[in-house]
This record gives sequence, structure tokens and C-alpha cells, in this order.
Amino acid sequence: MDSAGVRIDPRARRWLAGHGGAVTLRSAPRHGCCGGTARLPVAEPGPPAAADADAYRLKTVDGIHVYLAAPLAEGVQTLTVRLEGLLGWHRLFVETPDAGGQPPDGQSM
Repeated sequence: MDSAGVRIDPRARRWLAGHGGAVTLRSAPRHGCCGGTARLPVAEPGPPAAADADAYRLKTVDGIHVYLAAPLAEGVQTLTVRLEGLLGWHRLFVETPDAGGQPPDGQSM
């Protein structure tokens, strides 16, 4: 069931529109200092590799093609894609709701 919501911040939307109009959201392992591992959502500009395309679900959000990895698509949280950067350097990142279930900007789901 595809119940995960995806929001794209206006700044990230403008940047993505100028860079191909697509973003891939997937989970990636992050290793802790004491041996623990957590899988966190990451955003990458562009579509996934053709060989991996079957592992993603395509949605369109505000004119941007969002390729959502199946495990993230089955979640119940809202994922917010944001952009940060300085001068010519930019990086996409994903925010998830806090423990109380609210999106990071305080808006209700």
C-alpha cells in the first residue's frame, strides 16, 4: 500500500525543475560509533539506474517525478525533500516527522 506522503520544499522544487525534474528517494545505511546501523531516507537528483527501476514507485509531486523506493513507499510518514547549499554547492536532504508525528515545519499532516 502506498501511504507515504512526499512534500517538496519550494526551493528544492525550483532546483530540481532546473536539474532534470526528478528525484530518487531511497534508504541508506548509516553506521553509529558503537556498531549500530540505521537506515535513513536520502534524496538523490535524477531517476534511479535503469537496472534498479523496478524497485521504485513513481509519483509526481508538484511537477517533479519522485522515484520512491518500495520500503519508503510502504511507510506512513511524510517525507519532506529540502535543499541546502552555499554559492554553487547544493545538497538535497530528507526530513521525517519528529517522534510526535508532526512534520519538521510544524504543519499538520
